[in-house]
Amino acid sequence: MSIGIGLSTEKDSFLATKDALQRAIKNIRQERVDLAIIFSSIEFAHSRTVKTINSLLGPVPVVGCTSAALICNEGIFKHGIAIMLLNFPQGVYFKTASAAEINSKNAFEAGEELGEKLNLGFKDIQRRLAIILSDGLMEDGSGFIYGIQEKLGGNFPIVGASASDNLRFLRTMIYSHQEVITNAACGILWGGSLNFGLGIKHGWKPLGKPRHVTKAEGNIVYEIDGAYAAKLYEEYLACDVAQLKKELKIVSIFYPIGVYLADKEEYLVRNILAIRNDGALVCQGNIPSDSQIRLMIGTKESCLAAAREAAGQAKKALVSGKAEFVLMFDSISRYMLLGRDAVKELEIVKNEFGSGVPVLGFYTYGEQGPLSAVSYQGKAYSHNQTITLLAIGG
Repeated sequence: MSIGIGLSTEKDSFLATKDALQRAIKNIRQERVDLAIIFSSIEFAHSRTVKTINSLLGPVPVVGCTSAALICNEGIFKHGIAIMLLNFPQGVYFKTASAAEINSKNAFEAGEELGEKLNLGFKDIQRRLAIILSDGLMEDGSGFIYGIQEKLGGNFPIVGASASDNLRFLRTMIYSHQEVITNAACGILWGGSLNFGLGIKHGWKPLGKPRHVTKAEGNIVYEIDGAYAAKLYEEYLACDVAQLKKELKIVSIFYPIGVYLADKEEYLVRNILAIRNDGALVCQGNIPSDSQIRLMIGTKESCLAAAREAAGQAKKALVSGKAEFVLMFDSISRYMLLGRDAVKELEIVKNEFGSGVPVLGFYTYGEQGPLSAVSYQGKAYSHNQTITLLAIGG
């Protein structure tokens, strides 16, 4: 497998795209490029960028999305474009596909649509893994993932992330072949002789006593322990709903909700997107009625410890013990919590896999993947606050 990554932080989008692509072509050292993966800040998300890529690469499948900040071996960048070019050996197969207008459809049905498109052409090839990149402002991310699994298989390994913008939460964009589209999702289905390792950890710790969700529907929690849901935060933080709304971003980052998964002995973290006037909590991901929940708290130390654990978990799962490249999907909440120490997560990953291993990633509005399961053959979840590492081996 040959990999070439190019990064540019030029202000002009045409010059930056051309510069990043030329660097990636130089680094891959192969005439044939099979796949291009692109992450960029929101300023690059327009037709000129993909036209530049297509003019230099030709008809190569392209997938990617926008981000609040890019992650690669050189560091973390709020402005720029990063391009990974891949050349696969014989025996590795892949299929790319996209689904548009996903927010105007039932989330489950939109997921089914993407899963069905990815499945095409894999009739006689063993499928190994799906990578999904989706609109970061989609409300029912859990339903979307369940729809994909309906077509790929309930225990099929799915990993991915939600696109992000510059923290304005206005519009996120997806790169798919010759298009840059919003309100969309894209994916890669891998098959054949491919091995991978996956590590997903958040590091947030439970606070206070366990609570029970007594009324919920989808991603909206109406009642906790028989009272309006926001009362949980009013009591713990000693402030009213009006104040909570003003401080929602900070509350969501530092005190998300943890949904206890008894069979996994793990907490699934859920950010709070909004607090309604009736005291209901709108969450980033489903929380079923009768769930046991806790308030969660994150610290810099617990975040970095989780990064070490995730990196070790991903490396240990590789058959060869060596990664060809690593994709890093990191929650924007972690970036905001860690501040200047965010680069320490990247250093942890580089130290675990080796400084010469290409690393590419971005800060997300949500992550997708299974929890602990044999060979990651397990139900995929929509996550918040995690660092998700996908190591692809030879």
